[in-house]
Amino acid sequence: MNAWRLSVNGLRTVTELELKQRIRSRRWIVALVVWFLVIGAITSLVILATSRMITGEDNLQNPGPMAFALNVFFVLGMGLIIAPTFTATSINGDRNAGTLATLQATRLSAAEIAIGKLLAAWLTALVFLVVGLPFIAWSMVSGSISLWQVVACFAVVFMLVAVVCAIGLGWSALLSRPAGSTVMTYLSVVALTIISTFLMALMSPLVRSDDTVRVWGLPPAVESEFQTKVDQYWLDNPDGNGTGQPQPPVDKCTWNTQSVMNVHMERVWWITVINPFVIVADAAPLPPEAYADLSRYASEAADPLAAIRLGVRSLSQPPATERDDCIELYARVGYNIDYDADGTVRVTTASGTPVNVESPVKRRPVVVDSPIWPWGLGANLLIGATFLWVAVRRLTVPYGQLPTGTRVA
Repeated sequence: MNAWRLSVNGLRTVTELELKQRIRSRRWIVALVVWFLVIGAITSLVILATSRMITGEDNLQNPGPMAFALNVFFVLGMGLIIAPTFTATSINGDRNAGTLATLQATRLSAAEIAIGKLLAAWLTALVFLVVGLPFIAWSMVSGSISLWQVVACFAVVFMLVAVVCAIGLGWSALLSRPAGSTVMTYLSVVALTIISTFLMALMSPLVRSDDTVRVWGLPPAVESEFQTKVDQYWLDNPDGNGTGQPQPPVDKCTWNTQSVMNVHMERVWWITVINPFVIVADAAPLPPEAYADLSRYASEAADPLAAIRLGVRSLSQPPATERDDCIELYARVGYNIDYDADGTVRVTTASGTPVNVESPVKRRPVVVDSPIWPWGLGANLLIGATFLWVAVRRLTVPYGQLPTGTRVA
């Protein structure tokens, strides 16, 4: 028999059998009720906390983006925790119970058994995720969150949960002990979410190099003289508000070259693209104003999804080859430094009065036009497909050499 033969009746038979075995237990109802109460409590606390920030010192104009992002991350995190329990013991558990051989003795192919078990586990996990949709809708209504943003985020979450289910199925087919396959499945989830980020950070010392950078700044003697004047001003006016202190001598700024130790994270940033949280954050649609200046939107809107997207894309950019140190002199005298969407610097006094300053160096904008989440999602789907292939191969009859003590029937 062809191990990869697929039919609608075969898939339906295995899927229905697996679902009936899961649903007939009362623990299923209890788990759903507990899950509903937990996510409801978490959502209520998140919305309450973010709503208080409107009048608090954080001064959020709209708590919706933060509430929505935290809820999406919570549902994704719990999905990654729950999904392995549905497949990590699916094959070796049936083999140890002596029920797997009964399926293999029928006309069902190995692919129908494996994919049927995967579909049943995925549908079961989706029930838990769907239970949380009312609370996601609540956070959507409380802020300016579009329906398209909700659909896009949860479509990606559903696919990532399917990947985790496939990983569990593969480990269940590879290992004879359910405890071992469960541990390996959770380790795989940890590798995708946590270890990938730590690995990128640990590789940072390996991508350091001495680079030559053009610096627009003061000569050392002039800068030392200016700093001495600033220090003397505060010694003479310890309770002053900064009025009357020396102004930066930016007219004396010149170009010079310096050797700087840079960390080239653009060489290793791609490692974190497989992180499910990064994938969901990058897949979330942004409001139109965010595409013009993602840095400003992420800081003003307090949107964790946009902040993660900004952070990952900033890591993908090589270190700047030019730097303006003269602009930073204004920060020493209490001025505010900001940048327009095109990277042009804007300097204002503490009271908001604009200062006429021109910088020869523009801040590089973070480009958000080209998405990176398809690459991360594609890598995850490839991993899931590999584990599914392993499961089909291990279910193919006749068996090859089995580990000692493996029960067949």
